[in-house]
Formats: sequence, C-alpha cells, structure tokens
Amino acid sequence: MTVFGRFGYACAVTGSPAAARPPSRLTYVDWARGFAVLAMIETHGMFGWTRAEDKGTPAFALIRLAGGYPAALFLFLAGISAALVSDRDRSRGVGDDAARRRGLRRALTVLGYAFAFRVVMLASGGFGRWADLLRVDVLNCIAVSLMLIALALALPTGRGRLLACGGLAAAIAVATPIAWNGGWWRGWPVPLAGYFTGRVRDSLFPIFPWASYAAAGAACGLLIARGRERGHEGRTIALLAAAGAFVIPAALLLHRYGPGLPATEDFWYTSPTYSAIKCAIVVLLLGASYLADRLPGPSALRQLGRTSLLVYWAHLEIVYGRWIAPEARGALSLEEASWGVALLAGAMLALSLGRTGAAGPPSGEGRTARSERTVVAPEITRAAAPPAGPSA
Repeated sequence: MTVFGRFGYACAVTGSPAAARPPSRLTYVDWARGFAVLAMIETHGMFGWTRAEDKGTPAFALIRLAGGYPAALFLFLAGISAALVSDRDRSRGVGDDAARRRGLRRALTVLGYAFAFRVVMLASGGFGRWADLLRVDVLNCIAVSLMLIALALALPTGRGRLLACGGLAAAIAVATPIAWNGGWWRGWPVPLAGYFTGRVRDSLFPIFPWASYAAAGAACGLLIARGRERGHEGRTIALLAAAGAFVIPAALLLHRYGPGLPATEDFWYTSPTYSAIKCAIVVLLLGASYLADRLPGPSALRQLGRTSLLVYWAHLEIVYGRWIAPEARGALSLEEASWGVALLAGAMLALSLGRTGAAGPPSGEGRTARSERTVVAPEITRAAAPPAGPSA
C-alpha cells in the first residue's frame, strides 16, 4: 500500500459494511472533496502569488472571505468519514473499547503525517523557521478532532453517539470566544497554546472553532449511515441541506438580535453564529455534490477529489516551495495570479488523472462503488491565512 493509501485508510471509510447494504463508495463525497480541492488551489495560489499592493483590493477581499471554506469542508468530510468507519466497524461486531482504540490510532496516524509533511516543506523552503515544525496546521487540527470524535463515537448507543457529536460541535463553537480571548492560556508554550487559540503565532487552525466542523460532520455521517441502511440516503441528504438553508438566516438573526457572549467576539474568527453559517454552507455543498453526482459521464471535480492528498502535497510545493516556481511568490498581479491558478488547477488535474490512470476509473457512476474498499479521505488544506480580515 502506498503512503497515500495508508493515509486514506487511516482517515477514511474503508470496506463495505455488508453485502446487503448500498454500495459503499460515496462518490458524491469525492465531488464535495473536489470542490474543496479546487478552492484550496485557488486560495493558496492567490495568497502565495499575488503581490502585496493587490491584496488590498475588493476582489482580493472576496478571495480572503472564501479562503476559510476549504478547510471547513475538509474537516466536515473528516467527520463524515470517521462516523462511517465507526458505523462499519460496529456492523462487524466491534465493541465500544475497540472502536475507541481504532479511532485514536487513526487520529495519531494523521498527526504523524502532519509532522512528516512539515519536515518535507521545511526541506523544500516552504517553511523558513524550525518553529514551523510545531505550527498548528490543518492536519494537526484534523488529528485532534478525530481524537475527540473517537471518544464520542465510542458511546454504546446510536442516539448517544449522535447527541455527543452534535453537542461537541455546539460546545466548541460556543466556547471559541472564551478560548481565544480568555487569556487562560497565557504563559503556556506557544505550540501548545496554538491548539486552543488563534491569538498566538503559528496557530492557523486551533481546535476552537475548527474542530466543530469535524464534529458536525460526524453527526451528519451518523445520520447518513442510518439513511443508507433504510434506503433513504437521498432523503437524508435533502433534509440536511434543508436544515443548512434554514440555519444561515437563523444564525444571522441570532447574531444581530441574540444575547451577547461574555468574551469579546470577532465575527469572522470566533463568532459561534459564523461557525454555524460556515457549517450550514458546507452541508449545502454536500447536498449540491449529491445532485452533481447524478450527472452522467466523468467529472474533473470528482477526479480531483479522488486524489486530494496527492494534489495537496504537489500544489503546495509549487506555490510555496523553492524548487519549482519560487520567483512567483508575491510577485504577480491579481490577473496574473488568476491565470497562474487556472494553469495550476489544470496541472493538478493532469497529475490526478495520471495517478489513477493505472488503476482505472472507479466502478460505476453515482453512488456505485468498489465492493471491497472505499476511500473517503478527509483531506486537507494549509491556509495562507492573513493576520486580519474575513478569511477564517
């Protein structure tokens, strides 16, 4: 098994729960991951290549706003994967303790990959300081999120697991202003404090609020698993999308007219209502992916989603490394950077096709699956998050 295959196994749904169940590969999740991959390429390319004077334009403000959504979607899909893996394991008779241990092992594997990737980027010039080895990036956040989810998914009843995942998502979102601004982490080592607050250097993805998206994904994954068992997968996803559409205006009204929080709230970074809005948007993207997967024929987005880890590693080296295009860093106009992103996306699609060409396309279209193994990787994106602005 390749490095990418081992990571996919550690973080993904692997295996068909039972012959009587629907086919196990959720290709609409590939579509959703493909959305995230394309947005990830756009975010990193624009942040990495655009010159400083163009980053103050209104057009770049929109790019900044969209920059936090790929990570939220990847974390959400990580939660879905964790829940589906847990459901599969339990259908095979795995007990609570064993399910918890398996979930924790997967999380530790992801954390190991986080540090391995950091070493590669340091060697390639993508990181300039030894301290970058300990920065809290999205892989670290995925790993810690999976640890928390593993504990929630180890509860003995299905209802308990669903309530635990949903409650975890809500608790993390609500506690974010206090976690960031409470000051209780002052005096801690920066690498440790960075897991809890974004107010310290090198913390791009603290678990507050980012782990809430993974926990919400786990709750949705449990609902999807139940819907698949009963033959109501499409109806379940439609209901989730409808709930997401309702949450967006409700959260905006709550932010405007609801009670304030005890800690200072920064809407774009720490607001629980903005976390709810982002979560609702990624649920809507999942619903759109389900519909898009019904279209016949091949799909570039679905293809990118199948090889998202490979694309992640390759495109970061091109954008941030020193071996391929270092002269483009911070040197292009907004228009030039946009063309560069288009070329980069095309190159990554070609790389993805080359990666899967030897194995051939996945069997069938839509929800059809390989009967023996499914890989639904939670995938990743390293944000080029600016120090201020609506990009969280």
